[in-house]
Amino acid sequence: MKRVVIAGGGVVGISCALALQAEGHSVTVLEPGPVGEGASWASCGCIAVGEIVPLSQPGMLMKVPGWLRDPEAPLSLRPASALGLLPWFARFTANSMPFRMRTIAADLSRLTFAATADFKAQLADIGAPELLVERPVIKLFDDERDKATMGAAFDLARELGCIIDDISGQEAHEMDPAIAADFKYASVLRDWSFVTCPKRLVQKLMQTFLQRGGTVLPLACAGFQRDGARVSGVQTADGQLLPADEVVIAAGTQSKGLSRQLGIPLRLEGVMGYSTGLQDPGVNLKHTVFYPAGGFGITPYESELAVAGTVEFASLSAAPKWRRADVLVKRAHRVLPGLQDSHRSRRMGRRPFTPDTRPIIGRTGKLANVTLAAGHGQLGLTLGATTGRIIADVIAGRRPGEEISAFSPDRF
Repeated sequence: MKRVVIAGGGVVGISCALALQAEGHSVTVLEPGPVGEGASWASCGCIAVGEIVPLSQPGMLMKVPGWLRDPEAPLSLRPASALGLLPWFARFTANSMPFRMRTIAADLSRLTFAATADFKAQLADIGAPELLVERPVIKLFDDERDKATMGAAFDLARELGCIIDDISGQEAHEMDPAIAADFKYASVLRDWSFVTCPKRLVQKLMQTFLQRGGTVLPLACAGFQRDGARVSGVQTADGQLLPADEVVIAAGTQSKGLSRQLGIPLRLEGVMGYSTGLQDPGVNLKHTVFYPAGGFGITPYESELAVAGTVEFASLSAAPKWRRADVLVKRAHRVLPGLQDSHRSRRMGRRPFTPDTRPIIGRTGKLANVTLAAGHGQLGLTLGATTGRIIADVIAGRRPGEEISAFSPDRF
């Protein structure tokens, strides 16, 4: 049995904790924030099996100059953050080359194609299978030009094994009558599914971990005690020193700063995403629906509709621009004509993105007992259970079922 300290108790961190606990280790999780209110809370809650084509796809990059001039566009960059993000954006743009996109997509597919089975196994383990809704996702397009922006990404995803059916907008309306009937085209992503409530999911994972004897401290990780090529202890924000045989850094956007203290440079930036929960929405939506032209998706959670999206690059200390969340709700009426939005609650999550869209999973060669589980971007919820399984394998000295060298923390 090893003493394992995990920095971060979001969906990825707590999934790692449960997987390591199942191996017989003594696990302590450091999570300073409210349980379940991390980045996944401000998401569409999807198990996004087909989300494998990097964000740097050419169709998206062509839109960036116009988006950056529009404060309400799906992607924005705050001027005060621009200079510091230039090195990251240079690497991000370089990954738009076709051969790099194909390689990245193939790497991501190795993880996402295992995600549904891993997630269902995790839910069965914690006794909450009802949290997963196995129902396909629908993407909507106004016209031929709108649909063409997704053409290359869809073709690559299909080539790698994703199931995507093209249908008419009218057929989408027949699948889910809450959707407007005047979209010209739609696509059905058969591999995807969604959860009934991301916050309740993380709370249930944490509750199970505690019931099985795990320890959760409502404290941030503040630093580390080194002993040569190992970390012997983790310092908490209140001055405690926790002895550690193994350390897992799974702290989302904070992982960059923590890793820097250990001499591990991560190309990781926090991207702000917004979500609004609509209570009493006045429509009976059954599927998660994405409207790429508007930069958002809508998911029918158990107690509300969640309208979530946008990509906003800003510093970690930047306050939310709630106007961006309000714009998404306004645009959601295009998708759901009967939508009522008078009762709403807003939230924001900082999603940790790498310039190659690959998460950071595995050992670092710089220290013998430090493992990374960070940088999942929009795939934290999707890959939480899969990442936990892989981290447990790595710490046990087993070869994971997937080849993970492409996700190495030392690739930067």
